Amino acid sequence: MSVKIEKGLWTTIWAPKKVSTVIYQNSLVSLDDGYVTPADSTTGAADEPAMGVWLQKTIASTDADYAVATLSPVMVPIGPAQIRCTVTGTLAAVSAGMSYDMSDSVTVNAGATTYGVVTCTKYISATEGLFMISKSLYANVA
Repeated sequence: MSVKIEKGLWTTIWAPKKVSTVIYQNSLVSLDDGYVTPADSTTGAADEPAMGVWLQKTIASTDADYAVATLSPVMVPIGPAQIRCTVTGTLAAVSAGMSYDMSDSVTVNAGATTYGVVTCTKYISATEGLFMISKSLYANVA
């Protein structure tokens, strides 16, 4: 499972990653106290906006830079942009236009709408859809 950039306007921004944090390749990331961190179920809250998609290799606890706040590239939406995500819960054709929370950095939670960090733009199946990042630091108009 992963987050895939489907289409749209994206740019690369370099930001320091949070130290001692695993970040998976092709995952949604947020900005927490100025550091890139994996998205989670609270991403989209006022103090933790979504940032974009982490495309570089997975940062694991065994990596040399695991405990270092290295500057890392993040793809961020700067206009109309969509990502393809897997979904927990059940997505339906009527889900288009509805906003949801993330379960983790690679999965949308179709049963949670507290923070509404992503908005469904196209239903693909009960377990997959196209989404735009609706609570982002950057412009993202579907």
